[in-house]
Amino acid sequence: MAGVVTWCPSSAAAQHLAADGVVVSAAAPAVLDSSGPAPCVQWPIKGKISLDLTEGAWTTEGAMTFTRASDGRSLSFTGAHGDLARRTLSADASVAGEAPQPVDLSTYELDMTKMTVTMPSLSSPGAVVAEPFDTMLTQDGAAVFSRAYGASPVPAGSSLATVAARVDVVPDLG
Repeated sequence: MAGVVTWCPSSAAAQHLAADGVVVSAAAPAVLDSSGPAPCVQWPIKGKISLDLTEGAWTTEGAMTFTRASDGRSLSFTGAHGDLARRTLSADASVAGEAPQPVDLSTYELDMTKMTVTMPSLSSPGAVVAEPFDTMLTQDGAAVFSRAYGASPVPAGSSLATVAARVDVVPDLG
């Protein structure tokens, strides 16, 4: 499986970050898409998932960094990965250049009405397309934002971001 996942801060998170002077950036191969109301990070992903979306995992490359203009304080996330069985998005978080530490950043529920699965065939790969869905900030995610900026952009349990994805899948013939 290979594709792209798009991470966009929720409107509440984007408003809080903007009010605090915090901007989002991306490091290759992740890219920043500033065409919408809030900047979104597009991460290339790869992994292995079941077509019923009950199990599997994916990983990303690149980084997403939040930087506060007033003091240059930063929070970077690298090595983002998702676990479909646990419905978690985790990453290595680095506050102000410290050594990265793993953190379960957010959780999510899949709304199957927002999912389109095209089965693979011998002549073409299948695909999974997920329309944007909410991810909920975990306690650990809120804590790492608070360490970086004194407060989290949204309370734990609230929507930190929406995530959308498109991945091509090939059958496991092994």
